[in-house]
Amino acid sequence: MILGIYGYSKSGKTTLITDVVQKLVAEGYSIATIKHIPYEDFTIDTEKKDTWLHANAGARLVVASAPNEVAFMVKNGMTLDQITRIVEEMLKPDLILVEGYKGESIEKIAVGDIEEESNTVFRYGGDLEKILDHVRRGIGIERVYKQLPRVNCGKCGFDCAKMATLIYTGEKDLADCPSFSQLNVTLEADDEEIPLGHFTRDLIANVVNGMVSSLKGTDEARELRITLRR
Repeated sequence: MILGIYGYSKSGKTTLITDVVQKLVAEGYSIATIKHIPYEDFTIDTEKKDTWLHANAGARLVVASAPNEVAFMVKNGMTLDQITRIVEEMLKPDLILVEGYKGESIEKIAVGDIEEESNTVFRYGGDLEKILDHVRRGIGIERVYKQLPRVNCGKCGFDCAKMATLIYTGEKDLADCPSFSQLNVTLEADDEEIPLGHFTRDLIANVVNGMVSSLKGTDEARELRITLRR
C-alpha cells in the first residue's frame, strides 16, 4: 500500500507520519517512508568525503555501507513510481508513506488548510485512529488481492480489486473466484507426473496459494515449486 501525506510547511506532516509509523510498527507492520525534497541543489552527501569523490568521478550509483546502515545514492533524479518500485522490490513493506509529492496520482491525505489535490481520501483533523483504520483496511485488501490471479477475467462479476475488497469484508470468499481454483497444478513423484482429478487439483491450488501468499518474495511469482523429500 502506498499513501501520501501532504500539506504546507510546518503543518504537522512529519509528526503525523512518525506517529503512524510508530503505531503500525508496534503492531507488526513493515513500513517504509519517502520524503520529497524539492530543492535541485540538495545532496545528502558531504563534499570531499570518499563517497562524494566517487560520485564526482562519474559513478552513477554510490553505496555507503556501515554495519548498521546502508545508503544508496543515485546521482540522477527519479520519479516517485521508480522509487516506490525499488522500495517494494528491496523490502516488500506493507506500507510506503510518502511525504510530499502532492501532485502524484496516489491515494493521499491532506494536512492543514491546504487546497485538496486529486486522489485525496480525507483531510487529517487530529483523529489518528481514522488513518490507522484506513491503512489496516488497505493493507488487508492488498494482501487478499495478491492471493488472487489478478487477471481480471470477470468470471466472478467483478475485477480483481473489487473482489479483493469483497473477500476482505467477508462478503465473498477466495473459493468464489473461479480462476483461483483453476490454477495450473502438476504433481510429480520421482520425476513421474501423477494424474490429478479436478477436486484434488483445486484443493492443492487453493491450499498452497493461500499458504504462501503471505510470505515475502512470493507476491509476483508466476510459478511456485514445493519439494517434499521422504
